[in-house]
Amino acid sequence: MTAVDTRTRAFLENWYAAVAAEDIAAIADTLADDAEIASPAYWAPKGPKAYVVGVLTGVMGAFEDFRYEGEWIEGSEIILEFSARIGETKLRGIDRISLDAAGRLRHIEVMVRPINGLMALAEKVRNHLGHLAANN
Repeated sequence: MTAVDTRTRAFLENWYAAVAAEDIAAIADTLADDAEIASPAYWAPKGPKAYVVGVLTGVMGAFEDFRYEGEWIEGSEIILEFSARIGETKLRGIDRISLDAAGRLRHIEVMVRPINGLMALAEKVRNHLGHLAANN
């Protein structure tokens, strides 16, 4: 493995463990300080790290029966395929992740289908972020 491949594999091992444990602190440790997230739910990528952590926390709280089902890696670019549900709404999606030179998540783009799954997820995350803002 090259140095980039080693960092990418280490990132994935940490990411999978943190997601499986729903360990927000461990997920935050995998993110670069200037991390950003993109989604079909909003026009432009948003960041920085604290915002991305808030969104990912909302996503984890919304998903039931979440599981990764496939991965594609090219250097420091990763695509992870997943399935989950929100209530009775089943959904599928991908996380497209770009790592920085240190092997930390710099950019994540989340794509979800079908549209009712995306809408249910966007509502849950919006409510979560609103709750966070109201308590800060």
